[in-house]
Amino acid sequence: MTSDQEHKLRMMVTVLEAFENGQLALDSLIPKLEGLFNAVGLDDQEWRKKFWYSWGELEINYALALDSGWKSLDDVGEQIVAQAVADLKSLIGAKLLQG
Repeated sequence: MTSDQEHKLRMMVTVLEAFENGQLALDSLIPKLEGLFNAVGLDDQEWRKKFWYSWGELEINYALALDSGWKSLDDVGEQIVAQAVADLKSLIGAKLLQG
C-alpha cells in the first residue's frame, strides 16, 4: 500500500467518524466515501466487494428515505446505516493494519 492510499483510507475513517458524531449528514457521507474509494485505487477485489456492499446499504437507505418523503431515516434505517458505518470502519481498519 502506498502512503497516498493509506492517507485516503485514513480520510475515510475521519469522514465516517464525522458522520457518527453528527458533523456530517448521510447525503454528504455517501459521495465523500465514493470519491475516496475511487481515488484509493486498491486492487484487492474482495475488499472492494465488501466496501461496496456496506456503502450500498448507506445509499439504499438514503434513497428509500428520499423516495418515502422522510426528512430522516426510520429506526430500522438508522440501525442499518449504523451497522454499515461500523462495518466500513472495521473493513478500512483491517486494511490499514495489513499495510
